[in-house]
Amino acid sequence: MSNINDRRIRFTGRSVEYKKGFKWLPVPYDEIIHAYMRIEEVNSKMCCGTANFNMHFLMLKTRSGELLKIPTTSRAITEQMLEHLRGVNSNIEIGYKKNVD
Repeated sequence: MSNINDRRIRFTGRSVEYKKGFKWLPVPYDEIIHAYMRIEEVNSKMCCGTANFNMHFLMLKTRSGELLKIPTTSRAITEQMLEHLRGVNSNIEIGYKKNVD
């Protein structure tokens, strides 16, 4: 088990579990074929001007073709999660790649 803590993602001995609503949904490590970090910029208008925020996501692609976009709290946590996934299943492709189809 991992000591990586996040409010919506936890790691067990066999799977990544993510929170959707009030339920924790498991994704077995052996079902994940690709994992990467996604960062989205969010622009917000405020009374004193505009502010930019970055939202971080753990992206998981499964054998069935499902692509999960799970919010995380920071870049550092997401990087730790990717390293953990690399350690539990060396067959998971880690990192972003463009489709060349």
